[in-house]
Amino acid sequence: MYEIKKLSQEIIKTIAAGEVVERPYSIVKELLENSLDAGSKNINIFVDDHESLYIRIVDDGAGIKEEYLSKAVERHATSKLVNQDLSEVKTLGFRGEALYAIAAASQMTIISRTTEMTEAKKLIIKDNTKSDIIPSRGKLGTEIIVEEIFKNIPARKKFLKSNRSELYAIRDIIKRISFSHPNVCINYYENKKIKYLFEAGKKENSLKERIYEILGAEFINSSLFMKYENKVFSFQGYISLPTYNRPNWNDTIIILNNRVIKDRELLGVIKAGYAGLMASKRFPIIALFLNIHQDNVDFNVHPAKTEVRIINKKIIHSILIKNIRLTLEKSGLISSVFFENSLIKNFNTNTNFQKKIDIEFSLKNKAFEHNSKTTEPQAYKENKDFPLGFAVAQINKMFIISQSGKKLILTDQHAAHERIVLEKIRHNFMKKENQRQILLIPEIININENKKLLFLNKGEINRLGIIFEDYGDNTILVREIPSVLGKINIQHLLEDLIINIKNIGNIDARNSNIEKIFSSISCHNSIRAGRVLNIEEMNSLLRLMEETPNAGQCNHGRPTFIELSFKDIEGLFGRT
Repeated sequence: MYEIKKLSQEIIKTIAAGEVVERPYSIVKELLENSLDAGSKNINIFVDDHESLYIRIVDDGAGIKEEYLSKAVERHATSKLVNQDLSEVKTLGFRGEALYAIAAASQMTIISRTTEMTEAKKLIIKDNTKSDIIPSRGKLGTEIIVEEIFKNIPARKKFLKSNRSELYAIRDIIKRISFSHPNVCINYYENKKIKYLFEAGKKENSLKERIYEILGAEFINSSLFMKYENKVFSFQGYISLPTYNRPNWNDTIIILNNRVIKDRELLGVIKAGYAGLMASKRFPIIALFLNIHQDNVDFNVHPAKTEVRIINKKIIHSILIKNIRLTLEKSGLISSVFFENSLIKNFNTNTNFQKKIDIEFSLKNKAFEHNSKTTEPQAYKENKDFPLGFAVAQINKMFIISQSGKKLILTDQHAAHERIVLEKIRHNFMKKENQRQILLIPEIININENKKLLFLNKGEINRLGIIFEDYGDNTILVREIPSVLGKINIQHLLEDLIINIKNIGNIDARNSNIEKIFSSISCHNSIRAGRVLNIEEMNSLLRLMEETPNAGQCNHGRPTFIELSFKDIEGLFGRT
């Protein structure tokens, strides 16, 4: 048996440093947060990667008194935890580990001056040894230089990614932290060239200005403002339209009590707010600023302080989902589709849809049965009652061209019908009033070994509008199906349903995954691309879209239609 020995102070220092300072970006993060805690209004960050990474941060904050300069780099020494009560912590840093860890892993120089000091003072830490404190040139505030990064932890240095990757991570953390402090001017220089210049915004509009600086005008124009407040919880920020999305969460920024956080559960909640509006492997862009009373939050989870524990998080999650949904619905889901074409910057689905769901839609004998206002063209004049206009033609057996006033509208017939069917199924399921059609001849379906699975979920499947009974062995007898589906292949319908149940578990109305079943049923039982439609059928589809919530997007988050003004068309032909 090996002898148990206590670790040396040198090893303890090295391990602790490696926990706090994982990569060069961690150094930038910790130093930037310290500058903000010091009340800085102007912060300059310099990074050089010509040979090895060189980091320098200069601020105009409160500075460090000469008598505290040496103590500042000792472990667990901090000015931010006044009464030893973690619940009272309001600063970004509080553990007293940042400067200590950076000095333990690298060479560090600190130059600082307070308002009480006549000149700045300098301290150098090299090879875990502190120099004498000497006079230095320096303005009010603190300047910290970090060199020979991870010299004292050679193993960590070997596992670092390329300088390019590290610079990308540094840029990302600067943008995220800058977002949380829109009233602070933060400049970032990379290899002596200005990379970011985030000016301090006007107080009343600083958040929007900072979002504009970081995420750009395209995001602002393709997003919706959202705000909520109660006694213990509030948030504000911008959420992207479903059609403005990304293949990952990289562009999403979440700030909690002025801290950048990473919370997978919270990201899942945000995605749930877009259920039925976005493809499973696409993600919205979110710029969200949350505030929760400090008694209900614990940041003391990990040295990086990006992980957080929240009391009553289920309530907060529910409120967040609800508000995302309401914001999207109130907007009418006005989308923007961006093209590379220099002549046409974007097409806008600028349509105010009626918030009605009580629709009847079926496809029988190549005709849409829909009782609506007249769909006869009126010289294609713009009509507020018919914002999608009147059908002109079908192209490629896939798209409907309609005209409304001085604009042409191009509609994806499958995507549009898919949304109509989805909303009808969802509505009927939640209201427990699914309208069903009785099959003239009940259909016998062979479901092999999946019979038990269907009967375990029989009640919820009935709510979907599918009525069936046992028919012996591995077969069931289907008597009724949802009327909204019209004439379909029932065998394929049941097979799709079984696959979805296997993927998500038992059907539960409280489970957000039920949306996957709704989406699958509507997708596989909608008008296909390649189906020839006559003018009457096309106009019926357009009218139904105008009555359907969320009609601007299909179930996968893609636009169902785009608009093209005559001015845009003239531009394509070089007319002015």
